[in-house]
Amino acid sequence: AKRYAGNNLSCQSCHVQAGAQPFAMPYVGVWGSFPQYRARENEVSTLEERINGCMERSMNGKPLPLDSHEMKAMLAYMRFMSIGVPVGATLTGAGTLPIAEPDRAADPARGAKVYAEVCAACHGADGLGKRNGVVGDAKGYEFPPLWGPDSYNSGAGMHRVLTAAAFVRSNMPIGATHKDATVSHEDAYDVAAYINSQKRPEKAGLDKDFPNRLRKPVDAPFPPFVDGLPLEQHKYGPFNPIRQKVKELTEAAQKK
Repeated sequence: AKRYAGNNLSCQSCHVQAGAQPFAMPYVGVWGSFPQYRARENEVSTLEERINGCMERSMNGKPLPLDSHEMKAMLAYMRFMSIGVPVGATLTGAGTLPIAEPDRAADPARGAKVYAEVCAACHGADGLGKRNGVVGDAKGYEFPPLWGPDSYNSGAGMHRVLTAAAFVRSNMPIGATHKDATVSHEDAYDVAAYINSQKRPEKAGLDKDFPNRLRKPVDAPFPPFVDGLPLEQHKYGPFNPIRQKVKELTEAAQKK
């Protein structure tokens, strides 16, 4: 069988409880929210294209052929998870729940201490996760790697500090939910910066993402940027000055 994933993560590494957990990017209702406009491509994308974005970024692999058994299985599961949810419904628990963002740059050094105290027990002090078996037996991970060669690549949404912080705050450590989060907003912010300061596979061509630069997320950690602020600030913040600059540029563009 041809292999499409480039790492040994699974969908559930990010979409917790098989895509059922609120604010862990659940699949519930996703079927009825596509096709949808996606700023990363600056066009309307199909659900198949969105799945393949995950394959090429979070899974560091190759796109699934549209007529493949794997793609049809993914679509069938997402359809199943969306039964009873009307098309276009406003979904409570969709995506991630943004953190109360500190008005400062995230601090990877402080995040390293949070990681050691909260995350290392499962994901390992080296961030390389814990396998269910041994290399080569295709059983994947009990706890996925957060960096290194078998993790998500630099083009994944989880490589953005605010996305990763939102995920951590509502879902980590294992068993936590948005209703009984145990990691503070500040700790989630800093540990996300620490995790995303580590080495991981690099995705080529990221300069082509977000062709409308005014719609590029403030924490997208790769150039080019429309706002003239440095790469370091887009990686770690503070993000409000970026938002303000982009708002001014957007208003100026609308007046033309």
